[in-house]
Order: sequence, then C-alpha cells, then structure tokens
Amino acid sequence: MRKALLVLGICILAVPAWAGGGYSLFGTWSEINDDGSAPGAGMRVSVGGSNWVGDLTWTWLQSQEDVATIAGYEDKLQVIPTDLGIRYLFNTQGSFKPYVGAGATFFYVNVNDGDADNAFGGYAVLGFSLGQSRTRFFAEATYRYGSTDVTYAPNPVDRVTDSMDVGGFGVNAGIVWAF
Repeated sequence: MRKALLVLGICILAVPAWAGGGYSLFGTWSEINDDGSAPGAGMRVSVGGSNWVGDLTWTWLQSQEDVATIAGYEDKLQVIPTDLGIRYLFNTQGSFKPYVGAGATFFYVNVNDGDADNAFGGYAVLGFSLGQSRTRFFAEATYRYGSTDVTYAPNPVDRVTDSMDVGGFGVNAGIVWAF
C-alpha cells in the first residue's frame, strides 16, 4: 500500500511538469452562502498546453459562527470547495496573461448543530497572471454555485429540512510555479 501511494504521489507531482502545467498556492476570501463569507487558503495543480489548461483546485475556508443556514436557524458553517475545470489563456507570450475558465465543484459542507449534505455545483473564474519567469503572481475572481439540504432535529417531532445555497463570489491571489 505504501509503495502504491508513493508512486501515486510521484505521478501527481510529475504530470504537471511533463504536461506543461504548474502548481499554485493562494489566499482567498469567499462567500460560503447567502449570509456569510470567510477567509481561507488553497492550492491548485494545473496540466495543459499553451492556451488550454486543466485545473484541480482545493480551497479551505474558515468556519464562520452564527451564519443563517435555513429559515430560523443560525449555525457554525464551513464550506470546503474542490474544483475541476479548464481555463483558456488569452496571451501566452507576454508578462500579463489574462484567462477565463469554468468547471464543476464539489462542496464539502459542515454545520455544527444540524446535518448537511455535501453538494455538487459549478464555478466560473476570471483572472490574470503577471511575470516573465516560471514563478508568477496571479489574482482572480471566482463565482461558485451549488445547493444542499440541511436538516435540524431538536427532537423527533420537530424535524426541519430545507435547501440552502452554497458558494458565491470570491477572490484569490497567490503564486504560480509553472513548468
């Protein structure tokens, strides 16, 4: 099992370099639902050619207290999105490289006092990278959308279930190491 995990780890690190991709680390601020927003951090693995790039992005957002989840309930809420998508790079030669992208998002949703389902949704991104070397700065605006069911059962008779939107607008800024 250890050897298999070691080979998988080496492949995850080697494929972006072989396929013209890179790695990114970033700080973020993002809406977690209609009532709350949170700071966080994330990382991205990219593979692709000169104009089209495939991305796998994981973002950790801090838990927020007293967020309105469903009608009449406030709770501690944490949303952790994982994105899989593509980006199109408009200018691959200069130091300023704008891009646009979209894809699918899996939301890990955690509430403190109730039960929340994890959710699937989507995202869109608009951003740029800046720099001539293999290490560059990037900034981007994101929009994620999804919906999950949240259930509160203070007692067996008063069970309440409703749908809650997750995601919203966010901004990311960080460093890209390209290959």
